[in-house]
Amino acid sequence: MIGKQTKGRGFRKLLDYLHNSENAKLIGGNMSGRNPRELASEFRLSRQLNPDAERVVYHVSLSAAKDDVISEDKWCEIGNRYMKEMGFDVNQYAIFRHENTDDDHVHIAASRIRMDTGLLVDDSWDYVRSEKVLRQIEIDYDLVQVQGSRERLNRTQSTGQFRRIQREQEEYSQGRRDTPPETSVKESIQQTIDRASVDNPQMPELIVRLQQAGISVRTGFTRNGKSKGISYEKDGIAFSGTQLGAAYTFPGLQKHRGVDYQPERDDERINLILLIPDKPLPIEQLEKFLQEIELKQTQFTPPPEDESLRPVLQNYLTQKRGLTNFLVGALQRQGLGYVDQQENVVFIKRDLNGEKSGALVWDTTRLDNRCMEYPENSDRSKGWFHLKLGGEPDDKIERVILCDSPIEALSIAHIDRDAHKGQPPVRTLYMAVDDPNSLPLELLKDVNRIALAFNNDEQGNETAQVVQKMLPQAKRVAPSGRTWNEILIEAKQREILEQKQRSRGFSR
Repeated sequence: MIGKQTKGRGFRKLLDYLHNSENAKLIGGNMSGRNPRELASEFRLSRQLNPDAERVVYHVSLSAAKDDVISEDKWCEIGNRYMKEMGFDVNQYAIFRHENTDDDHVHIAASRIRMDTGLLVDDSWDYVRSEKVLRQIEIDYDLVQVQGSRERLNRTQSTGQFRRIQREQEEYSQGRRDTPPETSVKESIQQTIDRASVDNPQMPELIVRLQQAGISVRTGFTRNGKSKGISYEKDGIAFSGTQLGAAYTFPGLQKHRGVDYQPERDDERINLILLIPDKPLPIEQLEKFLQEIELKQTQFTPPPEDESLRPVLQNYLTQKRGLTNFLVGALQRQGLGYVDQQENVVFIKRDLNGEKSGALVWDTTRLDNRCMEYPENSDRSKGWFHLKLGGEPDDKIERVILCDSPIEALSIAHIDRDAHKGQPPVRTLYMAVDDPNSLPLELLKDVNRIALAFNNDEQGNETAQVVQKMLPQAKRVAPSGRTWNEILIEAKQREILEQKQRSRGFSR
Protein backbone atom coordinates (compact mmCIF):
# COMPACT_ATOMS: atom_id res chain seq x y z
CA MET A 1 0.00 0.00 0.00
CA ILE A 2 1.33 3.39 -0.99
CA GLY A 3 0.44 6.63 0.79
CA LYS A 4 0.84 10.13 -0.62
CA GLN A 5 0.34 13.15 1.66
CA THR A 6 -0.18 16.81 0.87
CA LYS A 7 -1.21 19.87 2.89
CA GLY A 8 -3.11 22.89 1.68
CA ARG A 9 -5.26 25.87 2.64
CA GLY A 10 -8.70 25.40 1.08
CA PHE A 11 -11.19 22.54 1.54
CA ARG A 12 -13.77 23.24 -1.16
CA LYS A 13 -11.70 22.60 -4.31
CA LEU A 14 -10.31 19.38 -2.85
CA LEU A 15 -13.78 18.18 -1.84
CA ASP A 16 -15.18 19.00 -5.28
CA TYR A 17 -12.46 16.90 -6.90
CA LEU A 18 -12.87 13.97 -4.50
CA HIS A 19 -16.66 13.94 -4.80
CA ASN A 20 -17.06 14.61 -8.53
CA SER A 21 -14.41 12.26 -9.94
CA GLU A 22 -15.72 9.37 -12.03
CA ASN A 23 -16.93 6.42 -9.90
CA ALA A 24 -16.16 8.34 -6.69
CA LYS A 25 -18.03 7.46 -3.49
CA LEU A 26 -18.01 8.89 0.04
CA ILE A 27 -17.61 5.72 2.14
CA GLY A 28 -16.54 6.82 5.62
CA GLY A 29 -15.07 9.26 8.08
CA ASN A 30 -16.58 11.00 11.08
CA MET A 31 -18.60 13.79 9.44
CA SER A 32 -22.30 14.09 8.70
CA GLY A 33 -22.05 16.04 5.41
CA ARG A 34 -22.74 14.07 2.21
CA ASN A 35 -21.56 16.53 -0.48
CA PRO A 36 -18.77 19.12 -0.91
CA ARG A 37 -20.90 22.06 0.22
CA GLU A 38 -22.04 20.35 3.42
CA LEU A 39 -18.57 19.01 4.22
CA ALA A 40 -16.88 22.38 3.60
CA SER A 41 -19.40 24.03 5.92
CA GLU A 42 -18.65 21.40 8.56
CA PHE A 43 -14.89 21.84 8.21
CA ARG A 44 -15.37 25.52 9.02
CA LEU A 45 -16.20 24.51 12.59
CA SER A 46 -12.62 23.37 13.21
CA ARG A 47 -11.27 26.30 11.19
CA GLN A 48 -12.91 28.68 13.67
CA LEU A 49 -10.92 27.08 16.52
CA ASN A 50 -7.66 28.29 14.97
CA PRO A 51 -8.40 31.03 12.39
CA ASP A 52 -4.75 32.09 12.14
CA ALA A 53 -3.44 28.69 11.05
CA GLU A 54 -2.63 28.58 7.33
CA ARG A 55 -2.07 25.04 5.97
CA VAL A 56 -4.95 23.33 7.74
CA VAL A 57 -6.03 20.90 4.99
CA TYR A 58 -4.57 17.38 5.11
CA HIS A 59 -5.05 15.16 2.06
CA VAL A 60 -3.76 11.60 1.83
CA SER A 61 -4.34 8.96 -0.83
CA LEU A 62 -3.89 5.27 0.03
CA SER A 63 -3.40 2.96 -2.95
CA ALA A 64 -3.63 -0.82 -2.74
CA ALA A 65 -1.37 -3.20 -4.66
CA LYS A 66 -2.89 -4.70 -7.81
CA ASP A 67 -3.34 -8.15 -6.21
CA ASP A 68 -5.15 -6.82 -3.14
CA VAL A 69 -8.94 -7.13 -2.94
CA ILE A 70 -10.30 -4.74 -0.32
CA SER A 71 -13.98 -4.36 0.52
CA GLU A 72 -15.59 -1.03 1.30
CA ASP A 73 -15.85 -1.89 5.00
CA LYS A 74 -12.20 -2.89 5.13
CA TRP A 75 -11.17 0.35 3.39
CA CYS A 76 -13.05 2.27 6.09
CA GLU A 77 -11.25 0.27 8.81
CA ILE A 78 -7.89 0.94 7.18
CA GLY A 79 -8.68 4.65 6.76
CA ASN A 80 -9.76 5.00 10.40
CA ARG A 81 -6.71 3.09 11.62
CA TYR A 82 -4.34 5.18 9.50
CA MET A 83 -5.78 8.50 10.68
CA LYS A 84 -5.67 7.50 14.35
CA GLU A 85 -2.04 6.36 14.16
CA MET A 86 -1.03 9.53 12.31
CA GLY A 87 -2.37 11.60 15.21
CA PHE A 88 -5.80 12.56 13.81
CA ASP A 89 -7.72 10.94 16.68
CA VAL A 90 -9.94 13.98 17.38
CA ASN A 91 -9.99 15.59 13.94
CA GLN A 92 -12.64 15.88 11.24
CA TYR A 93 -12.08 13.71 8.15
CA ALA A 94 -13.96 12.14 5.24
CA ILE A 95 -12.98 9.04 3.22
CA PHE A 96 -13.69 8.78 -0.52
CA ARG A 97 -13.15 5.67 -2.62
CA HIS A 98 -12.04 6.13 -6.22
CA GLU A 99 -12.14 3.50 -8.93
CA ASN A 100 -11.16 5.72 -11.86
CA THR A 101 -7.69 4.20 -12.26
CA ASP A 102 -6.22 0.71 -12.46
CA ASP A 103 -5.41 0.66 -8.76
CA ASP A 104 -8.01 0.61 -6.01
CA HIS A 105 -7.48 3.60 -3.76
CA VAL A 106 -9.08 5.96 -1.26
CA HIS A 107 -8.62 9.65 -0.57
CA ILE A 108 -8.94 11.13 2.91
CA ALA A 109 -9.63 14.84 3.36
CA ALA A 110 -9.05 16.02 6.93
CA SER A 111 -8.63 19.10 9.06
CA ARG A 112 -5.25 19.38 10.78
CA ILE A 113 -6.92 21.31 13.63
CA ARG A 114 -7.70 19.17 16.66
CA MET A 115 -11.26 19.58 17.94
CA ASP A 116 -10.18 19.29 21.60
CA THR A 117 -7.37 21.88 21.75
CA GLY A 118 -7.64 23.88 18.51
CA LEU A 119 -3.94 23.15 17.85
CA LEU A 120 -2.52 21.63 14.66
CA VAL A 121 -1.63 17.94 14.57
CA ASP A 122 2.13 17.54 14.92
CA ASP A 123 3.49 16.70 11.47
CA SER A 124 7.16 16.13 12.35
CA TRP A 125 8.55 13.29 10.22
CA ASP A 126 5.06 12.46 8.95
CA TYR A 127 6.33 10.78 5.77
CA VAL A 128 8.51 8.39 7.76
CA ARG A 129 5.68 7.68 10.21
CA SER A 130 3.24 7.11 7.35
CA GLU A 131 5.39 4.39 5.82
CA LYS A 132 5.76 2.65 9.20
CA VAL A 133 1.99 2.73 9.70
CA LEU A 134 1.32 1.36 6.19
CA ARG A 135 3.86 -1.46 6.55
CA GLN A 136 2.08 -2.58 9.75
CA ILE A 137 -1.37 -2.27 8.13
CA GLU A 138 -0.17 -4.55 5.30
CA ILE A 139 0.82 -7.16 7.85
CA ASP A 140 -2.32 -6.89 10.00
CA TYR A 141 -4.73 -6.99 7.02
CA ASP A 142 -2.78 -9.64 5.06
CA LEU A 143 -2.08 -7.29 2.15
CA VAL A 144 0.74 -7.31 -0.38
CA GLN A 145 3.96 -5.97 1.15
CA VAL A 146 4.90 -2.88 -0.86
CA GLN A 147 8.41 -1.51 -0.98
CA GLY A 148 8.69 1.83 0.81
CA SER A 149 9.70 5.01 -0.97
CA ARG A 150 13.11 5.05 0.67
CA GLU A 151 13.89 1.57 -0.63
CA ARG A 152 12.63 2.49 -4.11
CA LEU A 153 15.09 5.37 -4.24
CA ASN A 154 17.99 2.88 -4.11
CA ARG A 155 18.45 1.18 -7.43
CA THR A 156 18.59 -2.61 -7.37
CA GLN A 157 21.82 -4.51 -7.66
CA SER A 158 22.95 -5.98 -10.93
CA THR A 159 22.09 -9.65 -11.57
CA GLY A 160 25.76 -10.59 -11.18
CA GLN A 161 26.05 -8.86 -7.81
CA PHE A 162 22.84 -10.46 -6.58
CA ARG A 163 23.97 -13.98 -7.60
CA ARG A 164 27.40 -13.51 -6.00
CA ILE A 165 25.92 -12.36 -2.69
CA GLN A 166 23.32 -15.15 -2.79
CA ARG A 167 26.04 -17.76 -3.43
CA GLU A 168 28.33 -16.40 -0.72
CA GLN A 169 25.45 -16.22 1.77
CA GLU A 170 24.60 -19.87 1.08
CA GLU A 171 28.25 -20.89 1.50
CA TYR A 172 28.46 -18.93 4.78
CA SER A 173 25.25 -20.54 6.10
CA GLN A 174 26.57 -24.05 5.26
CA GLY A 175 29.90 -23.39 6.96
CA ARG A 176 31.84 -23.45 3.69
CA ARG A 177 32.78 -19.78 4.05
CA ASP A 178 34.31 -18.10 7.12
CA THR A 179 32.92 -14.59 6.53
CA PRO A 180 29.50 -13.26 5.45
CA PRO A 181 29.10 -11.92 1.89
CA GLU A 182 30.98 -8.74 1.11
CA THR A 183 28.94 -5.65 0.36
CA SER A 184 29.25 -4.50 -3.24
CA VAL A 185 31.05 -1.21 -3.94
CA LYS A 186 27.75 0.25 -5.09
CA GLU A 187 25.96 -0.72 -1.87
CA SER A 188 28.91 0.48 0.19
CA ILE A 189 28.75 3.96 -1.41
CA GLN A 190 24.96 4.13 -0.94
CA GLN A 191 25.22 3.11 2.72
CA THR A 192 28.01 5.59 3.40
CA ILE A 193 26.05 8.45 1.81
CA ASP A 194 23.01 7.48 3.89
CA ARG A 195 25.01 7.51 7.11
CA ALA A 196 26.98 10.67 6.28
CA SER A 197 23.81 12.65 5.45
CA VAL A 198 21.61 11.53 8.34
CA ASP A 199 21.91 14.91 10.11
CA ASN A 200 21.10 16.94 6.96
CA PRO A 201 24.55 18.53 6.53
CA GLN A 202 25.41 21.33 4.13
CA MET A 203 26.60 20.05 0.73
CA PRO A 204 30.30 20.92 1.26
CA GLU A 205 30.27 19.10 4.61
CA LEU A 206 28.79 15.96 3.02
CA ILE A 207 31.47 15.94 0.32
CA VAL A 208 34.22 16.20 2.97
CA ARG A 209 32.70 13.31 4.91
CA LEU A 210 32.60 11.13 1.79
CA GLN A 211 36.24 11.97 1.05
CA GLN A 212 37.13 10.95 4.60
CA ALA A 213 35.32 7.66 3.93
CA GLY A 214 37.51 7.00 0.90
CA ILE A 215 34.90 8.03 -1.69
CA SER A 216 36.01 10.51 -4.35
CA VAL A 217 33.34 12.97 -5.44
CA ARG A 218 33.12 14.89 -8.71
CA THR A 219 30.57 17.52 -9.59
CA GLY A 220 30.28 20.34 -12.10
CA PHE A 221 28.17 23.40 -12.76
CA THR A 222 26.76 25.08 -15.85
CA ARG A 223 27.41 28.76 -16.60
CA ASN A 224 24.20 29.80 -14.85
CA GLY A 225 25.24 27.91 -11.73
CA LYS A 226 23.01 24.84 -12.03
CA SER A 227 24.50 21.46 -11.20
CA LYS A 228 25.55 19.27 -14.12
CA GLY A 229 25.46 16.23 -11.88
CA ILE A 230 27.49 14.33 -9.33
CA SER A 231 29.50 11.11 -9.43
CA TYR A 232 31.27 8.94 -6.87
CA GLU A 233 34.30 6.63 -7.03
CA LYS A 234 35.59 4.02 -4.62
CA ASP A 235 38.29 1.37 -5.11
CA GLY A 236 38.64 2.48 -8.73
CA ILE A 237 34.94 1.88 -9.51
CA ALA A 238 32.84 4.94 -10.41
CA PHE A 239 29.08 5.52 -10.40
CA SER A 240 27.04 8.51 -11.44
CA GLY A 241 24.37 9.69 -9.04
CA THR A 242 21.73 8.36 -11.42
CA GLN A 243 23.31 4.90 -11.39
CA LEU A 244 23.12 4.80 -7.60
CA GLY A 245 19.49 5.93 -7.53
CA ALA A 246 17.27 9.00 -7.40
CA ALA A 247 18.32 9.84 -3.85
CA TYR A 248 21.98 10.14 -4.84
CA THR A 249 21.79 12.62 -7.71
CA PHE A 250 22.70 16.24 -6.92
CA PRO A 251 19.05 17.37 -6.60
CA GLY A 252 18.13 14.01 -5.05
CA LEU A 253 20.56 14.54 -2.17
CA GLN A 254 18.66 17.71 -1.34
CA LYS A 255 15.14 16.34 -1.88
CA HIS A 256 15.46 12.85 -0.41
CA ARG A 257 18.46 12.99 1.91
CA GLY A 258 17.82 16.51 3.26
CA VAL A 259 21.25 17.88 2.30
CA ASP A 260 21.32 21.68 2.56
CA TYR A 261 22.62 23.40 -0.57
CA GLN A 262 22.69 27.14 -1.29
CA PRO A 263 24.70 28.11 -4.40
CA GLU A 264 25.78 31.54 -3.15
CA ARG A 265 27.06 30.06 0.08
CA ASP A 266 28.43 26.69 -1.07
CA ASP A 267 29.80 26.75 -4.63
CA GLU A 268 33.13 28.36 -3.82
CA ARG A 269 33.66 26.00 -0.87
CA ILE A 270 32.78 22.96 -2.99
CA ASN A 271 35.29 23.93 -5.69
CA LEU A 272 38.03 24.31 -3.09
CA ILE A 273 37.17 20.99 -1.42
CA LEU A 274 37.28 19.16 -4.76
CA LEU A 275 40.60 20.83 -5.60
CA ILE A 276 42.21 19.91 -2.26
CA PRO A 277 40.34 16.77 -1.03
CA ASP A 278 40.48 15.45 2.52
CA LYS A 279 42.46 12.27 3.15
CA PRO A 280 40.58 9.05 4.07
CA LEU A 281 40.36 8.33 7.79
CA PRO A 282 41.47 5.01 9.31
CA ILE A 283 38.56 2.54 9.38
CA GLU A 284 38.16 2.62 13.19
CA GLN A 285 38.22 6.42 13.30
CA LEU A 286 35.77 6.67 10.38
CA GLU A 287 33.30 4.27 11.99
CA LYS A 288 33.43 6.20 15.27
CA PHE A 289 32.86 9.47 13.37
CA LEU A 290 29.82 8.12 11.48
CA GLN A 291 28.37 6.66 14.68
CA GLU A 292 28.68 10.06 16.39
CA ILE A 293 26.76 11.67 13.52
CA GLU A 294 24.00 9.06 13.79
CA LEU A 295 23.76 9.46 17.58
CA LYS A 296 23.30 13.23 17.24
CA GLN A 297 20.44 12.82 14.77
CA THR A 298 17.18 12.55 16.65
CA GLN A 299 13.65 13.41 15.62
CA PHE A 300 12.76 16.94 16.66
CA THR A 301 10.52 16.91 19.70
CA PRO A 302 9.78 20.31 21.23
CA PRO A 303 10.08 20.76 25.00
CA PRO A 304 6.82 19.73 26.71
CA GLU A 305 4.48 22.58 27.60
CA ASP A 306 3.25 23.42 31.08
CA GLU A 307 -0.36 24.14 30.11
CA SER A 308 -1.13 25.64 33.52
CA LEU A 309 1.17 28.57 32.67
CA ARG A 310 -0.68 29.68 29.51
CA PRO A 311 -2.45 32.55 31.32
CA VAL A 312 0.88 33.57 32.89
CA LEU A 313 2.54 33.89 29.48
CA GLN A 314 -0.49 35.69 28.06
CA ASN A 315 -0.36 38.22 30.89
CA TYR A 316 3.43 38.66 30.66
CA LEU A 317 3.51 39.29 26.92
CA THR A 318 0.59 41.70 26.94
CA GLN A 319 1.17 43.55 30.22
CA LYS A 320 4.96 43.48 30.61
CA ARG A 321 6.05 43.34 26.97
CA GLY A 322 3.29 45.47 25.46
CA LEU A 323 2.09 43.00 22.81
CA THR A 324 -1.48 42.97 21.60
CA ASN A 325 -3.88 40.14 22.46
CA PHE A 326 -4.36 39.65 18.70
CA LEU A 327 -0.76 38.48 18.26
CA VAL A 328 -0.39 36.63 21.56
CA GLY A 329 -3.65 34.75 21.03
CA ALA A 330 -2.58 33.64 17.56
CA LEU A 331 0.83 32.61 18.91
CA GLN A 332 -0.71 30.35 21.55
CA ARG A 333 -3.48 28.92 19.35
CA GLN A 334 -0.94 27.76 16.79
CA GLY A 335 1.33 26.30 19.46
CA LEU A 336 4.20 28.57 18.41
CA GLY A 337 4.87 30.05 21.83
CA TYR A 338 4.44 28.57 25.30
CA VAL A 339 6.12 27.99 28.68
CA ASP A 340 7.82 24.62 29.15
CA GLN A 341 8.01 22.54 32.32
CA GLN A 342 11.26 24.25 33.30
CA GLU A 343 9.44 27.61 33.06
CA ASN A 344 11.36 28.72 29.97
CA VAL A 345 9.54 30.54 27.17
CA VAL A 346 9.71 28.39 24.01
CA PHE A 347 9.20 29.68 20.46
CA ILE A 348 8.72 27.10 17.69
CA LYS A 349 10.67 27.35 14.42
CA ARG A 350 9.07 26.29 11.12
CA ASP A 351 10.15 25.94 7.53
CA LEU A 352 8.45 28.06 4.88
CA ASN A 353 5.73 25.43 4.42
CA GLY A 354 4.80 25.69 8.09
CA GLU A 355 6.39 22.37 9.15
CA LYS A 356 7.81 22.51 12.70
CA SER A 357 11.56 22.02 12.65
CA GLY A 358 13.09 23.32 15.86
CA ALA A 359 12.72 25.61 18.84
CA LEU A 360 14.21 28.69 20.47
CA VAL A 361 14.32 29.11 24.26
CA TRP A 362 14.00 32.64 25.62
CA ASP A 363 15.43 33.90 28.89
CA THR A 364 13.15 36.88 29.60
CA THR A 365 15.87 38.64 31.61
CA ARG A 366 18.05 39.20 28.52
CA LEU A 367 18.11 42.86 27.50
CA ASP A 368 18.65 42.01 23.82
CA ASN A 369 15.76 39.49 23.81
CA ARG A 370 17.82 36.94 21.85
CA CYS A 371 17.18 33.20 22.27
CA MET A 372 19.13 29.97 22.67
CA GLU A 373 18.76 27.15 20.13
CA TYR A 374 16.94 24.00 21.24
CA PRO A 375 18.46 21.49 21.10
CA GLU A 376 21.84 23.20 21.10
CA ASN A 377 23.29 21.07 18.27
CA SER A 378 20.28 21.40 15.93
CA ASP A 379 20.58 22.46 12.30
CA ARG A 380 19.60 26.15 12.10
CA SER A 381 19.09 26.11 8.33
CA LYS A 382 15.91 24.04 8.60
CA GLY A 383 13.53 26.67 9.88
CA TRP A 384 12.85 29.99 11.48
CA PHE A 385 10.39 31.61 13.86
CA HIS A 386 8.15 33.62 11.57
CA LEU A 387 4.64 34.98 11.16
CA LYS A 388 2.74 36.52 8.24
CA LEU A 389 0.22 39.35 8.24
CA GLY A 390 -1.66 41.36 5.64
CA GLY A 391 -3.17 40.57 2.27
CA GLU A 392 -4.68 37.11 1.73
CA PRO A 393 -3.16 33.81 2.96
CA ASP A 394 -2.34 32.72 -0.61
CA ASP A 395 -0.84 36.07 -1.70
CA LYS A 396 2.80 36.29 -2.68
CA ILE A 397 5.04 37.77 0.02
CA GLU A 398 5.87 41.36 -0.96
CA ARG A 399 7.49 42.65 2.24
CA VAL A 400 9.95 40.97 4.61
CA ILE A 401 11.16 42.27 7.96
CA LEU A 402 14.16 40.43 9.43
CA CYS A 403 15.07 40.78 13.10
CA ASP A 404 17.01 39.13 15.91
CA SER A 405 14.46 37.17 17.90
CA PRO A 406 10.81 36.05 18.15
CA ILE A 407 9.93 38.76 20.67
CA GLU A 408 11.36 41.35 18.27
CA ALA A 409 9.40 39.86 15.35
CA LEU A 410 6.19 40.08 17.38
CA SER A 411 7.04 43.63 18.51
CA ILE A 412 7.67 44.82 14.95
CA ALA A 413 4.47 43.15 13.77
CA HIS A 414 2.58 45.04 16.50
CA ILE A 415 4.20 48.36 15.53
CA ASP A 416 3.53 47.67 11.85
CA ARG A 417 -0.17 46.96 12.52
CA ASP A 418 -0.48 50.20 14.49
CA ALA A 419 1.20 52.15 11.70
CA HIS A 420 -1.30 50.79 9.15
CA LYS A 421 -4.23 51.03 11.61
CA GLY A 422 -4.88 47.34 11.10
CA GLN A 423 -3.33 44.74 8.86
CA PRO A 424 -0.55 45.82 6.45
CA PRO A 425 -1.90 46.19 2.87
CA VAL A 426 0.36 43.49 1.37
CA ARG A 427 1.45 40.05 2.56
CA THR A 428 4.30 40.65 5.00
CA LEU A 429 6.70 38.14 6.54
CA TYR A 430 8.23 38.88 9.97
CA MET A 431 11.17 36.52 10.57
CA ALA A 432 13.64 36.00 13.42
CA VAL A 433 17.13 35.26 12.08
CA ASP A 434 19.33 33.45 14.60
CA ASP A 435 22.04 32.74 12.00
CA PRO A 436 22.56 35.01 8.95
CA ASN A 437 24.15 32.08 7.07
CA SER A 438 20.92 30.06 7.18
CA LEU A 439 18.58 32.52 5.46
CA PRO A 440 15.96 31.24 2.97
CA LEU A 441 17.73 33.01 0.10
CA GLU A 442 15.65 31.35 -2.63
CA LEU A 443 12.61 33.20 -1.28
CA LEU A 444 14.26 36.44 -0.21
CA LYS A 445 16.20 37.17 -3.39
CA ASP A 446 12.89 37.68 -5.24
CA VAL A 447 11.46 40.13 -2.67
CA ASN A 448 12.20 43.80 -3.35
CA ARG A 449 11.12 45.25 0.00
CA ILE A 450 13.28 43.82 2.79
CA ALA A 451 13.93 45.65 6.07
CA LEU A 452 16.91 44.66 8.23
CA ALA A 453 15.38 45.48 11.61
CA PHE A 454 18.10 43.97 13.78
CA ASN A 455 18.87 45.31 17.23
CA ASN A 456 20.72 48.57 17.58
CA ASP A 457 23.84 46.98 19.07
CA GLU A 458 27.16 45.58 17.85
CA GLN A 459 25.79 42.12 17.03
CA GLY A 460 22.70 43.51 15.30
CA ASN A 461 24.74 45.91 13.15
CA GLU A 462 27.19 43.16 12.21
CA THR A 463 24.36 40.81 11.25
CA ALA A 464 22.77 43.52 9.13
CA GLN A 465 26.04 44.04 7.24
CA VAL A 466 26.39 40.30 6.54
CA VAL A 467 22.81 39.97 5.31
CA GLN A 468 23.01 43.11 3.14
CA LYS A 469 25.91 41.59 1.19
CA MET A 470 23.71 38.59 0.36
CA LEU A 471 20.59 40.70 -0.26
CA PRO A 472 21.68 44.04 -1.78
CA GLN A 473 18.08 45.27 -2.07
CA ALA A 474 17.63 45.14 1.73
CA LYS A 475 17.50 48.37 3.79
CA ARG A 476 18.84 48.79 7.32
CA VAL A 477 16.11 49.95 9.72
CA ALA A 478 17.40 50.20 13.29
CA PRO A 479 15.24 50.91 16.36
CA SER A 480 15.72 54.26 18.09
CA GLY A 481 16.69 52.46 21.30
CA ARG A 482 18.39 49.12 21.78
CA THR A 483 15.43 46.95 20.69
CA TRP A 484 12.01 47.27 19.06
CA ASN A 485 10.37 45.81 22.13
CA GLU A 486 11.72 48.74 24.19
CA ILE A 487 9.77 51.07 21.89
CA LEU A 488 6.63 49.01 22.45
CA ILE A 489 7.05 48.93 26.24
CA GLU A 490 7.58 52.70 26.35
CA ALA A 491 4.43 53.23 24.28
CA LYS A 492 2.51 50.94 26.65
CA GLN A 493 3.77 52.88 29.69
CA ARG A 494 2.77 56.21 28.11
CA GLU A 495 -0.69 54.82 27.37
CA ILE A 496 -1.11 53.68 31.01
CA LEU A 497 0.09 57.07 32.29
CA GLU A 498 -2.33 58.91 29.99
CA GLN A 499 -5.19 56.69 31.16
CA LYS A 500 -4.35 57.48 34.79
CA GLN A 501 -4.22 61.19 34.06
CA ARG A 502 -7.59 61.07 32.29
CA SER A 503 -9.02 59.08 35.18
CA ARG A 504 -7.80 61.69 37.68
CA GLY A 505 -9.32 64.45 35.59
CA PHE A 506 -12.74 62.79 35.63
CA SER A 507 -12.55 62.17 39.38
CA ARG A 508 -12.13 65.87 40.27
